[in-house]
Amino acid sequence: MSEALPWHLRWRLSVLWALQWGITGSILTYLPLYFTKHTLNSVQIGQLMAVSAIGLLVAPFVVGQICDRWLSSNKYLAMAHLVGGLTLLCVPLAAEIYRETQDNFGTLLLLVTVYAIAYFPTIPLASSLSFRHLPDPDSQFSKVRIWGTVGWVISGLVLSLWLGQSDALAWLRENFPDQKPAIQGYETFLNRFGDPASGDSFRIAAILSFMLSSFCIMLPHTPPLRTGKAKGKVAPLEVLSMFRDPQFCLMIGISFALAIIVPTYSYAVPRLLENLDVKDDWVPAVMTVGQISEFPALILLPLCLRKLQLKATFALGMLAWVVRYTLFAFDVSMGWILFGIALHGVCHVYLVIVIQLYVDNRCRPDLRASAQNLFAFVTMGVAMPIGFLLAGALGHTFKLDHPEHANYQGFFFVDATVMAVLLVVFWFSARISREKPSPDPANP
Repeated sequence: MSEALPWHLRWRLSVLWALQWGITGSILTYLPLYFTKHTLNSVQIGQLMAVSAIGLLVAPFVVGQICDRWLSSNKYLAMAHLVGGLTLLCVPLAAEIYRETQDNFGTLLLLVTVYAIAYFPTIPLASSLSFRHLPDPDSQFSKVRIWGTVGWVISGLVLSLWLGQSDALAWLRENFPDQKPAIQGYETFLNRFGDPASGDSFRIAAILSFMLSSFCIMLPHTPPLRTGKAKGKVAPLEVLSMFRDPQFCLMIGISFALAIIVPTYSYAVPRLLENLDVKDDWVPAVMTVGQISEFPALILLPLCLRKLQLKATFALGMLAWVVRYTLFAFDVSMGWILFGIALHGVCHVYLVIVIQLYVDNRCRPDLRASAQNLFAFVTMGVAMPIGFLLAGALGHTFKLDHPEHANYQGFFFVDATVMAVLLVVFWFSARISREKPSPDPANP
């Protein structure tokens, strides 16, 4: 029987994940629409979303070394989110200048790069910090990670309600005529903050970044584990020895290929919804259907790992992506599109979190920050930029810039086919062991 999860640890890690994913939830689903509004084309949007993953290029070599050897993880998180919040405030200013002048795309690209370097390494770092302190990560990680889903959903809904406040107020007046004084008071309260603007998505994310930066002083202290022969060694280079295991190489290789295909979802689905007459202000709210589905997926994850084992659970996540992209590839009703979005829980949890648990099980305790950042480097730092660039090229090929000629069926058919091939390769090739290495760095 696993050790109980202490309350003082549970609430701290829960708040960490709520704010961590709340930041992403307030900007990611709205990002393609925001940049389209500011006259960027498909190729430029693909470049911006690709460069947004560049932070993972330096993560395993810089962040991993810092947090595994020199600086506590909670202090690094505080500094990174402070820099990220300041950068987010500058992005909408640069986007407005580009819309007016069509002449400073490089500045916008630079700001997104700086933010990527600050923010994206914090995702695997938050995972390694959680794994380090949880008594039983396999059964307990989902209990704190589920609050990341809560943060994403709330921030996405707040963004849509803020941007679409005129529609929301009109709906309230129509359906609750007896509450007119209360509705007027609510409208007066909103007017104090000025008129909503599309750039407010970045401002909301900046506020959450500053909140998380401040909250990091409440996180459990997570100093580097410098023991035995690990002292003085370069942690990221030690992690590379894990590639001697052929099955570890296979899992990383499959994850790399998946990370090339997955970005097409974030790139194209918001546009697909807009093409189906969903107002752009309400796209983030509709997309939260996917995040809400993470609740049952996270709750069922420990059971799936116990009953199905890691291989079948991972394959289930891949199968969900095949079904999702296949639905998007057909001219189906809005209900089926929402069902495809609602598969996000299985798609995300049973791929990303399962592979994070696998990596954590396969490495020594003093290398976990570096190992998680290595995985993030391979997937989000290398594969994901390639995926966004390919998504931009595919979007151009299938004319997603022109709603009247857009071919979403062809776009998603390519994704569904590639994902199905990867599922077959994984199922017949993977032989996964979850045997843990020695916890003593002096005796690897």
